[in-house]
Amino acid sequence: MKNIVRLMSLLLIIGAYNTRFSFLSLNILLAYIPLELSFQFFRVKKNSLKIGLAALFMLYFPNIPYLVTDIIHMDILDIYNHFTGDSIKNLGDWTLTVVLFLAVFSFVLIGFGQLLKLLNYIKNRYALNMTQVSLILIAACLLSSLGIYAGRFPPRFHSIDIFVRPWYVFKTIFLNWSLVKLEIVFLFLILHLAIVGVMTMNKQLSKLK
Repeated sequence: MKNIVRLMSLLLIIGAYNTRFSFLSLNILLAYIPLELSFQFFRVKKNSLKIGLAALFMLYFPNIPYLVTDIIHMDILDIYNHFTGDSIKNLGDWTLTVVLFLAVFSFVLIGFGQLLKLLNYIKNRYALNMTQVSLILIAACLLSSLGIYAGRFPPRFHSIDIFVRPWYVFKTIFLNWSLVKLEIVFLFLILHLAIVGVMTMNKQLSKLK
């Protein structure tokens, strides 16, 4: 499973490189980092290492749902005629469409699955009830929503910025607010919770005979 994810990530990174979606190579790499961190979390035994890996996982996790917002770049592809309403038979750009879909679908499915697996571990490790776990999940999704906003809208932070200029990042994300920011972050939060809800419903349906 882990090696398949690693191979898939590598193929998607290579597939997007030197195309009009070259930005996807970096975004996929950043989305892969939290997956690898989660793999290592369940491999190591020392509690201190687990705490560090969990913290880094949450730091890089927003890069996974951030891929959803990359659909805004679809307008650079020549696949649709807005005047006639017809699709254009452009194999290269349709290939990029498929690559984008695979990246979003795969990383969201696996990434949120790892998030829920991590929460389940915390639940069992510290004997938490469902209310406590739900609050942790909402908090994690809210922080991820803030991360997406910080990465998509000016001044557009990258994951490395939190290490280079931590106070400026903290101040901009948590202390500078506007009504529009609140609305967009709330929208991203709904996206997170909807993904979790769909995955939970799918899990329940799979148990039905």
